[in-house]
Amino acid sequence: MQQGRLHCIGLGITLGSQLTLLNAELLRSADLVFFHANTQYLANWLAQFNPALVDLQPFYRPGQSRAVSYQAMVDAVLDAVRAGKKVVWACYGHPGVASWPPHEALRQAKAEGFLAKMEPGISADACLYADLGIDPMAEGCQQYEASQWLFYQRQIDVSALLILWQVCIAGDFSLTALDSEAQRIGVLTSELLKHYPAAHQVILYEAADLPIWQPRIEYIALADLPRATLNQITTLVIPAVTARRPNLAVLDLLQVPLDHPLRQG
Repeated sequence: MQQGRLHCIGLGITLGSQLTLLNAELLRSADLVFFHANTQYLANWLAQFNPALVDLQPFYRPGQSRAVSYQAMVDAVLDAVRAGKKVVWACYGHPGVASWPPHEALRQAKAEGFLAKMEPGISADACLYADLGIDPMAEGCQQYEASQWLFYQRQIDVSALLILWQVCIAGDFSLTALDSEAQRIGVLTSELLKHYPAAHQVILYEAADLPIWQPRIEYIALADLPRATLNQITTLVIPAVTARRPNLAVLDLLQVPLDHPLRQG
């Protein structure tokens, strides 16, 4: 095992209130802490744990594919590990959710013989369940990155919850878009209308970045989605539109009594 090491850690979503004790200690003991300045408060808050900060935000450049930016971030982090540093990559939310670069950095670091590990953090879906009062196990839950759902043939169960992440950039195949575009959102809406009624109430959700803020929980008709305000952190939540249908053949095989609630859906 070589001297350098890498921990990719989650900071949670709401700044300052969702950091685990383990991740706080990793921040304090690191030689270098890489991070993305997704809010103006983040650098100042991280400096309370460790002043040796490297902001990766400048790797994002207008018109440049995010794939190029991500690879440059991975290279910068790994260069520090190769130099023998104890490196922490502090990520918004959970480092392994909707984030390719930490996975790739860990893969390369392990392949080169370095100690490399991911430590979880509270992710956006955990905040969503709490803020909306949703138990994903109750009716079932499907989750897709919005563009992934558009690009590939997916089967939707309209009797379960559907969550589409990064809806603002749905349909962007160039990996350069940062803002919503009406034509792309129109395509997304048209595809969803093949499964749900136009008047079906959906939810636009954004978790609170700071403890003093409130989450965005906005109900709109699905047909109104192209005219809605969509930000980079907006998530589209689509409640079930039909009841569950019991699998009577399986219930018979399991000898479930005829008066059991499972047979009612």
